[in-house]
Order: sequence, then C-alpha cells, then structure tokens
Amino acid sequence: MLDQEKIYQNKLKFMELLTKLNVDLTEFSKFLDAVDYYNKPASTTYFKAYQGGLCQYALDLYYELCQLVNAYAPGKYTEEDVIKVALFKDLYRAILYEECKKNAYVDGKWQEVKGYKYKEDRPTFGDLGFSSYMVAKHFFDFTDEQIEAITQADTREQYAGDIHDILRSYPLVTLTKMACLAAQYLD
Repeated sequence: MLDQEKIYQNKLKFMELLTKLNVDLTEFSKFLDAVDYYNKPASTTYFKAYQGGLCQYALDLYYELCQLVNAYAPGKYTEEDVIKVALFKDLYRAILYEECKKNAYVDGKWQEVKGYKYKEDRPTFGDLGFSSYMVAKHFFDFTDEQIEAITQADTREQYAGDIHDILRSYPLVTLTKMACLAAQYLD
C-alpha cells in the first residue's frame, strides 16, 4: 500500500521522465488527471493491486527495462524508447479500473469495468496493449518497435500468431516482456 506522499512522489518522477520526451505535456497531463491515473491500481488482484500501484508499476517497469536494455542491447535503444514503452505499456488500465463502492464489504476494492454499460465514455479498442497504444498515440508519436513493445509484451499467454518472429525482429519486445515479469513479481 502506498501513502499519499509516495503517490505524489511517484507522480513527480513520472512527469520528470515524461519531460525528457521534449513535447508539450499539457493535454496528456489533463488526461492523466481526468482518469485519476496516479491513484489507480496496476491490477485488480495480482500485482500492485493497491491505490497508486499503476504509476508505481510503470516506474518499476522503467527501471527494470533500463537495466535490461543496458545489459542486453547497450547503445541500441534511447531513453525515449524506454520511457515511451515503460510508461505507456499499461496506460489503458487507468481507464479500465474504477473503485467499487457497491456495499461495505467491497468498499475500497477495485473492479474491472465491463464495457459501455458501466462507463459510457470508456473507449474500447481490443486488448490491453493495443488499447494502451491507441490512447497514447493521441498524445505521442511512436516508432514501429515501440508500438510492438507496447502491444506485444503482455506476460499473459495470449500471443499474436507470429509472436516468435516479432520477438526476433524487435528485441525491445523481448526485453519489455522480461522487464514486465520483473516489475510485476520481484518487488
């Protein structure tokens, strides 16, 4: 569980990393505030399923991915590559989760929003990775490899039919997948 001070510190670090992209962050900052990004969990029950867990996970993913890129592909990827992939890979989770306040027993727990029936303004694009990319592309430009890393580095077993070719062709996908596992389970 994170206290409000740690959530605030994570927000500052997240924004500090974003400023390295050298783009106007005004609209993206408004979006993050509108979806309450900094207070959302990373998951509903598994990893970092607590208030502020999503931003904490994005920062952990950034640190893990930096280490892996430096170890396995030194000089191949820029800090911009790492920032974009790590901070935007699960961006859609901020829209996907909302606090459940149906009764006293579940108050304060998180649940997954299921379609327009529950939240009419929630866009739906497909799986988590693709949805995260679709939201982020409204604010930032991406290379093909960054897109692949965001959309294909899911650690669940739902893979694209040509995932082995993707992993060989885009090492950033492989490194991101490894970083995700570390950020999710080695804290």
